[in-house]
Amino acid sequence: MRYRKNVGDSGEEFAAKMLENAGFEIMERNFWTKMGEADIIARKDGRLHFIEVKTRTNFNYGFPSDSITEEKKRSMRRVAEQYLNQRRMYWKNISFDVYEIVANLVVDCM
Repeated sequence: MRYRKNVGDSGEEFAAKMLENAGFEIMERNFWTKMGEADIIARKDGRLHFIEVKTRTNFNYGFPSDSITEEKKRSMRRVAEQYLNQRRMYWKNISFDVYEIVANLVVDCM
């Protein structure tokens, strides 16, 4: 289990750096509520992005995005509503994104 968490954390770190390099402003990472979690919340060009990062080290179980269920999609919407409500924010343009990362990773499991 620890290995999987480290793989996921490495993927999220990589995704955040790629987003920043692409001009996104990272608003929040690992925003957690009772309704679920958003891995990354970022904005760019007037759009607020709620980003789920899925990282795999191989394709043995399909593409990383194959693990996004209808329940996960509903959870992402509820998390977005909670985030906006807590911060008293209104955004007209909101995007729900999935970043897939498949890489050979060496992670510290200690």
